[in-house]
Amino acid sequence: MSKETTSKKKTKRRLASFFGKIVIYILILILIAGIPFAYQFGHSIFYGSSVDIPPGRNVGVSIDENTSFGQLADILYGDGIIENKFSFEIQAKFFDIRMHTGDYIFNSSQTSREILEMIDEGASESNYNDNKS
Repeated sequence: MSKETTSKKKTKRRLASFFGKIVIYILILILIAGIPFAYQFGHSIFYGSSVDIPPGRNVGVSIDENTSFGQLADILYGDGIIENKFSFEIQAKFFDIRMHTGDYIFNSSQTSREILEMIDEGASESNYNDNKS
């Protein structure tokens, strides 16, 4: 082998080592940034919080038989009743919620889990009215 061939191989190894280190550093940064996000997302699924403190505000929502949990999540998020559409849908699947049609009054001080329980029980036109103003 000539000195040129050996030199080229060393250069290739150095480049591979350099790019390998860059990839590892990027993966570490992604992991470090992802841990808080994963914790927050898991927390929002299992320990959902409310958007507002009591008394909150009431919002009427009609659910018909063609409404999906994705559509309902869009409506509730748009009305400021839930904080995260995706975690709402995950909760509905995870807790095996059955959607019942009807007219509902949700309050912004309810957690997403409480809202899902209302939908599962079919508690339409609920008397949940903490808004006594």
